[in-house]
Amino acid sequence: MVGPVAAAAGAAFAAGVVALADPFKHHLSPPCLFHALTGLWCPFCGGTRAAWAFMHGDWRLMMHANALFPTMVAVAAWTWLAWLGRATGWWQLRAPQGRAVTIWVLAVLVCFTLVRNLPGMGALAPPARP
Repeated sequence: MVGPVAAAAGAAFAAGVVALADPFKHHLSPPCLFHALTGLWCPFCGGTRAAWAFMHGDWRLMMHANALFPTMVAVAAWTWLAWLGRATGWWQLRAPQGRAVTIWVLAVLVCFTLVRNLPGMGALAPPARP
């Protein structure tokens, strides 16, 4: 049970840092290497700003910063709950796993990256950083 609890504590600490330090005003993470090299937005660009907006109840800004963020959080939560259930023996929730899931996740990430970088899809690009 130590692993899931430690992961939850780490996530809570990171969420607290993001909630208190506005990523629109302060750099909380290193610049995206993919964006720096290509000028294109990766599927994770804007994730810190989306997390900040989520924690402040600004759903519109969250979706503008990274429209894939709610799905990423849901998959991470499901995976964590499955891990906690296995670690404690309280329940057996199947975590998303296997080759088909990996292919599906990669396909979603690639498709989102392609769509958010198409001309006219500026609404999917993250808001400007400081």
